[in-house]
Amino acid sequence: MDTRRLGRRELLGLLLGGALAGTLLLERQSPGQAATPAKPEAARLHWLAVADTGGGNEPQRAVGRAMAAVHRARPLDLVVLGGDNIYPKGDISQVKEKFTTPYKALLDAGVPFHAVLGNHDIRTANGNPQIAYRPFGMKGRWYSLARGPVEFFMLDSNVNADWGRQVPWLKRALAASQAPWKVVVAHHPIQSSGHYGNNEAARARLAPLFRQFGVQLYINGHEHNYERSKPINGTTYLVVGGGGAYLRPVTPGPNSARAISAHSFAELTASNKQLLIQAWDSKGQSIDRAAINPAGQLIKP
Repeated sequence: MDTRRLGRRELLGLLLGGALAGTLLLERQSPGQAATPAKPEAARLHWLAVADTGGGNEPQRAVGRAMAAVHRARPLDLVVLGGDNIYPKGDISQVKEKFTTPYKALLDAGVPFHAVLGNHDIRTANGNPQIAYRPFGMKGRWYSLARGPVEFFMLDSNVNADWGRQVPWLKRALAASQAPWKVVVAHHPIQSSGHYGNNEAARARLAPLFRQFGVQLYINGHEHNYERSKPINGTTYLVVGGGGAYLRPVTPGPNSARAISAHSFAELTASNKQLLIQAWDSKGQSIDRAAINPAGQLIKP
């Protein structure tokens, strides 16, 4: 086409049409980054959750290899670390052996990690060096993270946690969230059939907020096993403490849907209609599969 022969109106229309076509192409290529909201059927987030990882041992490396295999088969958006990122004292000088080497394949692929602090992590400088370590993806001792249809609320559940500020923050953040899926992550269990059992103080502090604001999932470690609870007032409690630390026995209780002592991790996929939970052991074998709807009820996956 010879643009020298076009009038000003025709030329302006041609330029605007090309800009619009480029915008539409960009939105199709990366809908999560588009300026306008993605179409409902396109809203999706795929992530892994694992805790009690930082032993720098063969079980941790085996779990890391199984996690990387999931990413190769089904590309991930992120990984959530549920605390005790570096055993035994949270010393950031050991981060290569206990984080970057076990998860090298995922880190090299550009998969972002986002962590919370466990009880072992605060034994060195109260965990501040881990907060400052950028690959752990922490915005502070507690923070929120909105990705696709999910908003994560990452808490500090340690004995010295500042609940006087953290609980009001959480209440405000949950109230303001428009995410279809609200997921709270902390190191310590609330509902558990493992070594520590149920934490009634944590339940009294947090469960009313979960119910009021529709938190469908609570993820934690501290217990060295895998456990998924039945939905309790619309919230599923997911223990993912099989990331590499020594295992402890777990006996399923009345609220357990699945409980197993295994080095393992959870794979989660959120869409508008369901949150699919799958769990894998360090050999890549399936140990659990379930799905919940946005009301927090179990459905057939």
